[in-house]
Amino acid sequence: MRDSVLVFSLAWIFAIHRGLCGKLERADQRPNNVLDDYYAYRHISIIHFNVPDRTVAAGFKFIVKEEKTGGIGRCVARNVSLFLKSGSLPFVRPDGSKIAAKLMKGRRRYYSLNMESNGDEYMIKIDAPSPGDWYAIAFRSWSDPDNGKITQQGLGASCDTVLDAELLLESASIVSPMDSKLKYEVHMNGSVDSAVIQLPIPEEFIDSSLSLKSTCGEECKIAVHVTAEDHLAAKIVNTTNATMFFKPYSDAYHYVTLRLLSGESSNVSLQLLDTSPTDSGQVKSVDLMRKSLPDFFLFDYEHLRGNGTKPSAFNLTADTLSVLSFVIDRVYDVGGTLTLGFKLVDTKDKEKKNVVVVACISLGYYSNITAGGGCIRTDNITAADIYVNSTGPASLHIPFPEPGVWHISLRAFCLEENCQCIETCLNGTACEECDCITPCNAKVESRISSLPCIEGRCNSRGKCMHYMSGGFVFAACHCSGAYRGFDCADDTYVLSNSDIIVRVILLTFSNLAFIGSVYVAIRREYFTEAIVYAAVMFFSTFYHACEAGEDVYSVCIMRLSVLQFCDFFNALLSIWVTLVAMASFGPKLTAFCQIAGAVILAMSAEMDRTALWVFLLPAVTGSALIGLSWGLRCKRRGTVRYPSRPYRSIYFPAGLLLVALGLVCYAFLQTRRNYYIVHSLWHVCVAIGVILLLPKRQYMK
Repeated sequence: MRDSVLVFSLAWIFAIHRGLCGKLERADQRPNNVLDDYYAYRHISIIHFNVPDRTVAAGFKFIVKEEKTGGIGRCVARNVSLFLKSGSLPFVRPDGSKIAAKLMKGRRRYYSLNMESNGDEYMIKIDAPSPGDWYAIAFRSWSDPDNGKITQQGLGASCDTVLDAELLLESASIVSPMDSKLKYEVHMNGSVDSAVIQLPIPEEFIDSSLSLKSTCGEECKIAVHVTAEDHLAAKIVNTTNATMFFKPYSDAYHYVTLRLLSGESSNVSLQLLDTSPTDSGQVKSVDLMRKSLPDFFLFDYEHLRGNGTKPSAFNLTADTLSVLSFVIDRVYDVGGTLTLGFKLVDTKDKEKKNVVVVACISLGYYSNITAGGGCIRTDNITAADIYVNSTGPASLHIPFPEPGVWHISLRAFCLEENCQCIETCLNGTACEECDCITPCNAKVESRISSLPCIEGRCNSRGKCMHYMSGGFVFAACHCSGAYRGFDCADDTYVLSNSDIIVRVILLTFSNLAFIGSVYVAIRREYFTEAIVYAAVMFFSTFYHACEAGEDVYSVCIMRLSVLQFCDFFNALLSIWVTLVAMASFGPKLTAFCQIAGAVILAMSAEMDRTALWVFLLPAVTGSALIGLSWGLRCKRRGTVRYPSRPYRSIYFPAGLLLVALGLVCYAFLQTRRNYYIVHSLWHVCVAIGVILLLPKRQYMK
């Protein structure tokens, strides 16, 4: 957090003193990224950028707008969330969902933006960005799904939320390598006001410092950044001498970025110094072998002994810090989840029951371990990432790991009886010392593997899937039964058994109102209509019995897609045959209209069964036929009193009112929370409306 604040502060200083925006030049474009509503991590859209190593500052510009694709009305601006990170995908939980798996804390920082899709311009400016891959993920902001409205497709405007992204860069005036053993001097002035120095770090350097000397004194200011695969240190130099301390990354390029903020000119000299502690202790490197499997994100790092092919345990010694190192490659390794696991090997020594192994995980450098079992980081001491005891293995998961060299520092401690500080030091609190624990020997098995999702599973409540966005593949869970979260462990929206039963009963038994429709149709000798109403009741009942039970009380007599088609088709057909019956044609013309309508509606339901035009087609055509038929009869009789008065004055308006009420509920009032109530009311309104609208034969003579 402190580094982030410093970076943003420096960005403001640069913008004020030097007009940063004016120096940025467009280097890359990523237009027309269509965003989805966020319900799970699989709904993200990925935008990838590549920042070259001579970059002094980068600007990531985003414009979000709504593009109309159909429907009625205008598009409304929506809230959009965006997250930006170097190296790998930002792992975020905008819905606040719970995760059962233990995840690593203290990951590389990311930047965030909250935007509106109104065409405004948004910018994230980063000074001295780490070179290489940068990933932005974006989506329509999360909202409570229970409050989401269920609207009829085509009734309002259909809009796509489109994100246009650009990368703007400012390149250094000077790019030069530096010998780590010699002083390096650079002259800066008004025309040469920025420099990027490539800084090699010797392997033996555990801690480093950069000594800076400036000739311009207090009248000028120079911003200095040290970066590798991440931002390591930053400082504004306004004195003649300054020193920057940082922990170098192993096997990585380092860069020193200089920018003259104020003053006419200055000669700046740099010298790299080794500030590694002399009493850092012995470090033993444990060799690991990578085994890659022929699928996305599947690889292991194993400890093999000699020419063996099976992983073997290794020894931890009291006087040595054991360090395991492994590499996560860019792009192809970052879309899965890294799992780190350790297990104490039984040595048949009763005294070893009180042994605890402490593991500290870090990217770029290895962390030392304190006498109290804490991890020594760059600027503080934190609690260890993994504690392993004799009760069983312990593991930690890292979704979308950053590329680079990862290090795991291991040390075993023996616990004395009645140890008072052990509960504090080994339960989430960082300790420098603990009097009743001492380093000792132990034997440990390691498991370092990469798999999709969390060990290839989603807690048996979903399916682990591979998704592609922006040309990149990543793994995420597709949860079932209202479970959510990265590993489908969050049951916030999971219904209780009683709630599920209530929903199933309402959505299925409300269709029994069509028994009255079937009975009235038979009594009035509308036998074709009676068959259609019976089909509506049957298929709607079993469709909701199959889909409303949340995989707990589901009764599926056939595939859900078949039941859904039959439900929609018969609902459309019931509207059509009712309107044809109200038109009161002769037997031949009625039969022709019924068969022609059935063929056309079957095709329409298969094309797009939820579109507004599919519902309007039978409604508008049938209403036109009624108007034509009734108009011709009124003209022939020379009166507007058709049909008979009871139907014209009572049943027809009452039926229209009831069906209109059902349509309003269906089209405008449904939300995910009240769906089972409103949709059940729709069933009842339509069934009773059919009874009122289906005319008696004598009314139509």
